[in-house]
Amino acid sequence: MAAPLIPLVTAAAAEAGPVLSAIGSALLGGVAVAGIGSLRGDVSKMDEQAKAKTESRTMSDSTAPCKKCPPEQTGKLVRSRHGANWPAYRYQARVTGFAFDTESCQWSDEWEWLGIDFDGFKPQECLLQEAKGNYDQFLDGSIPKSEQFFKGFRHMRDQAIKRAMRVKANPPTRLRYYFQGPLTYRRMSVWFKTMSIESEYFP
Repeated sequence: MAAPLIPLVTAAAAEAGPVLSAIGSALLGGVAVAGIGSLRGDVSKMDEQAKAKTESRTMSDSTAPCKKCPPEQTGKLVRSRHGANWPAYRYQARVTGFAFDTESCQWSDEWEWLGIDFDGFKPQECLLQEAKGNYDQFLDGSIPKSEQFFKGFRHMRDQAIKRAMRVKANPPTRLRYYFQGPLTYRRMSVWFKTMSIESEYFP
């Protein structure tokens, strides 16, 4: 009696096959759709989180206070008298843009900060300036034996140290020396570099 059952089972399986296949496809389709929906939800959630972090960081950056420039806050423009020296005054005015006595060369405007007069100041860069013009005459032989009596370069170094100490203690303040002569720049720039002081050849 067992043998006749085989065709019936086979027939039943054949008839049920499309139904089972359809059910299987529906189940698999449902899982796939659910999986895709879950994936889309996760990606959307990740995008929202990333956007929120970006907005938070942007707001934090925009609301962070800008660091003040100390010389701009506590310094002031002053009128200094150094005696007549037309080449030096003209060079200083060209570098800094500050006014000087064009009639009798008796004064120049400078920037006073922490008890020190600086030749110039650019607030947009928080940059204090020192202009050194007409010094090559003490190096090119124009003045015989000048090295025996001229102490200007040692004085320049001493002044630079004093200025640099003030500047380094008050970030983001910067200090830059400008040299009109190539010989002076060559002599001083190496030492200035060891002191981390900016210098520039500006003829």
